[in-house]
Amino acid sequence: MSEHHEQLARRYERLLALFPAAHRHEYEDEMIGVLMAGAKPQQRFPGLRETANLVRCAAWMRLGGRGASVADGRWAPAAAVFGLVASFMMLTYQLGRAGSSLASFWRFDDVFPWLPGRLWLPLAGWALAVVFAFTGFRLVAAAGAWVAVLAEAVTAFRDYPDNPTGVLQSWWMLVLGVGGALALTARGRTRPQASLGARRTVVLTLAFAMLAVLPTIEVMLAVVTRTPGGAVDSIGALGGWNTSGGFGYYYVSGIISVVLGRILVLVILYCLVRTAAPVRRRLLAMFAPALALQMLVPVAFNGFIVSTQRFNPPVLLVPGQWVLLIVFPLVLFVAGALLVERGERHAYLIALGRSAEREARLKRATAPS
Repeated sequence: MSEHHEQLARRYERLLALFPAAHRHEYEDEMIGVLMAGAKPQQRFPGLRETANLVRCAAWMRLGGRGASVADGRWAPAAAVFGLVASFMMLTYQLGRAGSSLASFWRFDDVFPWLPGRLWLPLAGWALAVVFAFTGFRLVAAAGAWVAVLAEAVTAFRDYPDNPTGVLQSWWMLVLGVGGALALTARGRTRPQASLGARRTVVLTLAFAMLAVLPTIEVMLAVVTRTPGGAVDSIGALGGWNTSGGFGYYYVSGIISVVLGRILVLVILYCLVRTAAPVRRRLLAMFAPALALQMLVPVAFNGFIVSTQRFNPPVLLVPGQWVLLIVFPLVLFVAGALLVERGERHAYLIALGRSAEREARLKRATAPS
């Protein structure tokens, strides 16, 4: 076998590592043979189409498809929990933005307007996803999540020519929403409360519900100072803070958000940390792309965010930047999934070795002298 074929075979083996161990044990040699037979002369890397097909088939089997063993079905419970939590995060954001906006208009401008139409569809979609994520109607939950994601994407890209920084700042949330929709689609019949436990599911739900109403409470408790003519002179949040913007575009953010909000976030994290270790490891791999983007974009795109505002019309993202935004979360998830599988396989082999050593010692101890 030539050097090119050896490199290609090794890369195919890395892709096949995505498949369940039982499936690889039985079919890996045959699959590599078929893939190598269809390769072109001097080919060094798997083709894009066959790579996508292998990843799709491996994900389907990992999530409970034909050929998956009990040990390989750990992705389905993790997907159920991730889909629920991601939907909760997006719904909390939408409710916080809508509630604080309505409360602000009512308190500061003495009017009570209707919510903009572009907020209704994401709000309804994520609400539908959250409600049906607890049930066996996975297609209904997935449909609500996909409708909400598409509605938010349409809104973001509609404003992109005039406000490219808006797409950048919300990109991590779009990635989180897409991941949640995919998880709800692929979770099968698994329900999140089976992995979280009944009590932790209730606690997590109440924590997200309280987070959703915090922005509205902040606005309602804010101290409003008006001029003699009745116009708003200043707005002081409870506790002395007064900021605009933030996760939910809150008009004010005081001690309620700073203290109680962080406590609620810690409660949610505790509920997730208390899940079984296999589920917890997979949740880290699923959340990693969105969390990494939230930290990466402000740093990697700081120059673009600062400079594009100086031009009219603003400067738009170049193809290389789009490739980074799209490919980076995909690569990060695949790398995380491979690390999880490799770590668990390594731990399994160590456990087998220790078991064999114990059996050998017992045989030596019971053997007649």
